[in-house]
Amino acid sequence: MNVLIETIPNKPVDSNSFVIYMQEEGPCIIIDPGTEDCTDLIKFIKKTKLKPEYIFLTHEHFDHIWGVNKLKELYSCKIVCSLDCSIKIISKKKNMSLFYDQVGFETYPADIHIEDIDNRLEWNGKKIEFISTKGHTDASICILIDNNLFTGDTIIKNIKTVIKLPGGSKTKLLESLSLLNIKFTGKQIIIYSGHGESFLYDEIKNQELFK
Repeated sequence: MNVLIETIPNKPVDSNSFVIYMQEEGPCIIIDPGTEDCTDLIKFIKKTKLKPEYIFLTHEHFDHIWGVNKLKELYSCKIVCSLDCSIKIISKKKNMSLFYDQVGFETYPADIHIEDIDNRLEWNGKKIEFISTKGHTDASICILIDNNLFTGDTIIKNIKTVIKLPGGSKTKLLESLSLLNIKFTGKQIIIYSGHGESFLYDEIKNQELFK
């Protein structure tokens, strides 16, 4: 059975969150909840009677993590991310929220570091792979579920990957993109990125991906 994917836009910063599930009234995974009160996301969860088990974070930036505390408190779901991401989400400076509104916020630390589970997790009969893709930040990862690749801000269609923020690196990004090319070129992989629409991986083969 293939996974079902619901894309829910975050607000006020225009980024994407995702709900991954197999069927209504079953368990689900939430990726990159970037709205503080998670109103639209929670409405969808209630409508479908889903049971959130995990929150996956592709990286530490505030527009991808703002709803973590709300969801953690409502559903006691486990936060999964890289060790570097876990360190940074608990700092309003390192998650960049302080520079957005001069107030900032911190989240709960991760319950599970991908490095401690060999970058793999079995969930609901699915094998999930976490891939370290440093470049946008040192914390950045991509998440593979079936033929669906959740890339955060590592790959966004028609937008060059930002490497000018803290932890950004052109050299590391090129290494990450090379790894992804080897793994996924010609494999009919669908990219769900942190901003914008979904698309086939091979569509970005000739795109200039960094700035």
